[in-house]
Amino acid sequence: MRKCGVMKVIDHYSPRGCANGMCPGIIVTDRNTVLVQGHVLPTVDKAQLTVPGHEDVVEIPREVFDDLLSQFLRR
Repeated sequence: MRKCGVMKVIDHYSPRGCANGMCPGIIVTDRNTVLVQGHVLPTVDKAQLTVPGHEDVVEIPREVFDDLLSQFLRR
């Protein structure tokens, strides 16, 4: 169940070497959720997927995902 009120960011993981937070990343919230920051998937690519209207898809490089996941699991 979703908490009411404004979401608060608890932690933000960026790939090693990303100094300004403008890179793909994962963001942990006080709602016990994880947000994924990445590139918006082009419409032609998204059309190949079945994504409900209330959800969206972003894309991050696999090596970035591996790096972010390892950082998150070490927390």
